[in-house]
Amino acid sequence: MSQAADWKKADRRIGILFIVPFAVAALVFMVYPVAEAVRLAFYHHNPLNPAAASFAGLDNFRALAADPLFWQSFRQAAVWTFSSIVLQTVIGVGLALLLHLPLRGISVFRGLLLFPYIVPTVVIALILQWMLNADLGVVNWSLRGAGLIDENVYWLASPGMAMLSTIALNVWKYTPFVTICVLARLQTIPLELYDAAKVDGAGAVRRFVDITLPQLAEVLAVVVIFRTIWTFNKFEEIYLLTRGGPGTSTFNLAIYSFEQSVASLKMGVGAATGVVMMALLFVGSLIYMRVFRFDEEAAQ
Repeated sequence: MSQAADWKKADRRIGILFIVPFAVAALVFMVYPVAEAVRLAFYHHNPLNPAAASFAGLDNFRALAADPLFWQSFRQAAVWTFSSIVLQTVIGVGLALLLHLPLRGISVFRGLLLFPYIVPTVVIALILQWMLNADLGVVNWSLRGAGLIDENVYWLASPGMAMLSTIALNVWKYTPFVTICVLARLQTIPLELYDAAKVDGAGAVRRFVDITLPQLAEVLAVVVIFRTIWTFNKFEEIYLLTRGGPGTSTFNLAIYSFEQSVASLKMGVGAATGVVMMALLFVGSLIYMRVFRFDEEAAQ
């Protein structure tokens, strides 16, 4: 017994030894930045004169509430996030269903699916800028050649088209993530369920609604919540493609926080924006998971 206990203690020590590097990295790169952002949100802080930092209380949050650009950025972030998530989910599920078909050579297409996800964002943004160039871009050239437009479309110079372009970039890059997650779940659904449904006379649509969707519910819930968090916080895609323009028409809260912190040197206001984003996502995630659990219990 003592030897078995010694082995357990040794295993426990080895486990702790392996966990320590991750715990240290998490504290340094995750916990500390969040704690520092929360602290800065309650201070007036100029990075060029850090010695003059002073306690601000709720002044930074009041400044956000009184700034029309903050509310504009919030609305645009909501549109950007909602549109991107809906399109990624619908297209991702559709692609997963196609890639789940038992066709010869389907593994090649499954491999190609990863291409958008592994290409660096900066490369995609630069290529898309060239493709959407009003005068030299291949998109306008193709549309004119097909007779769909008579004049060049200024994709990145008009507010509506600029927002549409940023959404298209996000959807193209991250739909493969949704597809992979859904495809993995599809491959674990027992085929007996579909065979029984066919015997009962259920068509393809009925089988999808009654079998496939319920089986995908848990995976989709997790995918949607993660993609919502990541998309709502996205900075580099919009900034690389439009710099938040034209004007401020594609600002989201991440770019607003960057502009306040770096361009205006209002670190406290920028940190307060980050705290608001974190609170919104935390509360939204709790509500989403509670509603999903309620629906799941109701279904049972």
